[in-house]
Amino acid sequence: MSVTLGVIGTGAVGAALGHRAAKAEYDVLFYGRNPEKLQRALALCGPRARSASLPTMAQSADLLLIAIPYAAVAETLKKAGPLSNKTIIDATNPLSPDHRSLMIGHSTSGAEEIAALFPEAHIVKAFNATFAEIYASEESSITGRTVSIFYAGNYSPAKKRVRELILRIGFDAVDTGPLSSARYLEPMSMMNILLGRVLGMGPYIGYRLLREEREKPLDLSFSN
Repeated sequence: MSVTLGVIGTGAVGAALGHRAAKAEYDVLFYGRNPEKLQRALALCGPRARSASLPTMAQSADLLLIAIPYAAVAETLKKAGPLSNKTIIDATNPLSPDHRSLMIGHSTSGAEEIAALFPEAHIVKAFNATFAEIYASEESSITGRTVSIFYAGNYSPAKKRVRELILRIGFDAVDTGPLSSARYLEPMSMMNILLGRVLGMGPYIGYRLLREEREKPLDLSFSN
């Protein structure tokens, strides 16, 4: 059975993730306000993609991916109509205009604020801390290590759908727990921007969680 991903936004991130999803045999719906970017995204994804209005997307798609500026999310989603039980992937970050800081954090996150505005939907934070250039490339790894995509949410079935998407498009999936973990995932985007854009490492960088299972954890107690 085919799964449909609705992508809200046809910029670099939305187009690239839509392309990866189409290659992974998802049907892709795009909504974008810029006609030229919309046509480029459709051409990139080929026959599995088509444009759709927000209400049509909200009704037809199995998952919705938000890939627009955080400040535009509330107004845009309100135009989509009913979002009851819809899985919504939040790939945004509440960045300041100069992209040098987060506008909110510590006691809440952008994802939690979206969830508060749309409590009938299931918000899952994901895809927010990797540059679009990685998504647009043909590779999912750097120096032989698959890039990790961290995700967080409160509703297990929705998280399962997002995990499946992450794996099917070629990345490593790391469950970071409840949606409140977005308070840690959104600052990861700032570190990514700092390393890549400010300190000059470039966009072909990414996070990788290294794991090792041990039968018995190390004893780190230093009591006498």
